[in-house]
Amino acid sequence: MFRDVLFSVFVLACIWTVLKGFSKYQIPVKNIAVAMVIWIALLLGVSVSGFTSDFSSFPPRIMLVLIVPLILLIWLVSSRHSNEIVTKVPASWVVKMQGFRVVVELFIWWAYLDQDLPVQMTFEGRNFDILVGLTAPLVAMLWLKPGKEKPGWVLAWNILGLILLFNIVVIAVLSMPTPMQYFFNEPANTLVGRFPWVMLPGILVALGLALHLISIKQMILMLKK
Repeated sequence: MFRDVLFSVFVLACIWTVLKGFSKYQIPVKNIAVAMVIWIALLLGVSVSGFTSDFSSFPPRIMLVLIVPLILLIWLVSSRHSNEIVTKVPASWVVKMQGFRVVVELFIWWAYLDQDLPVQMTFEGRNFDILVGLTAPLVAMLWLKPGKEKPGWVLAWNILGLILLFNIVVIAVLSMPTPMQYFFNEPANTLVGRFPWVMLPGILVALGLALHLISIKQMILMLKK
């Protein structure tokens, strides 16, 4: 399906942009690239096998796709392993990268129009995550000018972004056909269990979280100066 192919290309473009950006600022990307290839192969395997499309278990198996990278990212960013990224990559670049979330929300809306996702997962419903992507360039331009940084405001924006990200994750889980289901309007959220859409929680949500955590660490360092 054309939509799914385009979505796959977009995910790969996001990964390529991050790797290219890190490389530009002298961050070694070989290990990151290898890890991403392995992770995408795993996502392909568990989704094609039908493992992540089984919502009968509790908690749903798709949660592993979300929880594993989130735990790993939180550990990595909070550890010294992220120090090189935090210090070398410009804070404005990290914030601007969040603009990818506008395109993500358009893909989700497209899936809703195709009757593959429920309305509450879109900006027509209860998903306001698009605001992060729309405001990211403005935040970088207004509050991260060299010599005129306002880390407190950027920190607040990141916290709001995390809240909005958590909001859509919760809505997505409550829209799945599991014992936890709260939203019973059709269609139920099962699309994310299939490839390539399994990369939505497995890669794109994780990318949004990683950028927020890196930016928050950068802002805290600025405030300490």
